[in-house]
Amino acid sequence: MSVCTVKRRESRAKTSSARGKVAVDPAVLLALRAAAEELLKTEIRFIYASEFEDLDGETEPVTAAEALLEELQNSAAEASRSLSEAADSGSGLNSCDPLLTFAQEQTLFRAMNLLRYRANCLRSRLDPELPSAEVISQIRTMLEQSEQIRGQLVRSNLRLVASIARKFSTSVHDVEEFSSDGSMILLGAIDRFDYSRRFRFSTYATHSIQRHFFRAWKVRQRRRQRFPVTSAEILAEVSEEYTEQPICADPQAVVKDLLLQAPEVLDSREHQILLHRFGLGGAASEARTLREIAADLGVSKERVRQLQLKALEKLRPFLNPAQFNLEAVGV
Repeated sequence: MSVCTVKRRESRAKTSSARGKVAVDPAVLLALRAAAEELLKTEIRFIYASEFEDLDGETEPVTAAEALLEELQNSAAEASRSLSEAADSGSGLNSCDPLLTFAQEQTLFRAMNLLRYRANCLRSRLDPELPSAEVISQIRTMLEQSEQIRGQLVRSNLRLVASIARKFSTSVHDVEEFSSDGSMILLGAIDRFDYSRRFRFSTYATHSIQRHFFRAWKVRQRRRQRFPVTSAEILAEVSEEYTEQPICADPQAVVKDLLLQAPEVLDSREHQILLHRFGLGGAASEARTLREIAADLGVSKERVRQLQLKALEKLRPFLNPAQFNLEAVGV
């Protein structure tokens, strides 16, 4: 931005402020001051490019990005319709926005950083005591446009995150966890990417995400070396018949006696698990398996078993070993 342009804009701003001192309503002025204070506290992150100085007043970079956003949204809508048809036919496709070409990446990153740069320049000349409503509106519009571009960049690269997450995962749970972490890394990579270096963003993002995943993978490996056998691995070696065998000869009498002696020890979920596990849920209730209870609670069978053991551990002081078969539940 040239010095002359800055001086002209500052002169217009001063003139506008001088006029507003007489006409601005106190309530409106208070609202403007609050809005200006909020904008001054907001961090505007952008990657500076030398060409921004030469683009003062140019609208072409922003209009080009807006046209590209509309084109990408139309493509995504068509892909969504195709996905619906494929789902009806049994095809296993994943919904995702179209991948970006190098030219499209350059257009979006250029406009996003330019908008943030211009918003930051306007904000630096914002008078917190007598702010201009027009300047505040311009800053907000620029930030909203930049966020729309950022959102498109995220959506267009989610497929990349999912692909890398699958390479580092050993289970469905791992894929979900890595994908969630990868999305956060992707957001940071978008804010740090310098498009003026003429690199592909996908290459930059891949390195950032892989580094994060590799560190997370190493942490998991160290934990597994320290605790090589998990409870799930132990349960995998135990037969279903063993885990579902009867707890004792008269479980109803034992558990009723325990629950009467310790009404304040268990929480509601532990209480319900013991009731159903020992067939105390009603007049005609029967003892239920861990799998059946897990299905009702919406958790895993292993989690129900853990809660059962935790509840029995709380009731241990009231337990009569002669009546209760602790080996059946692994206590």
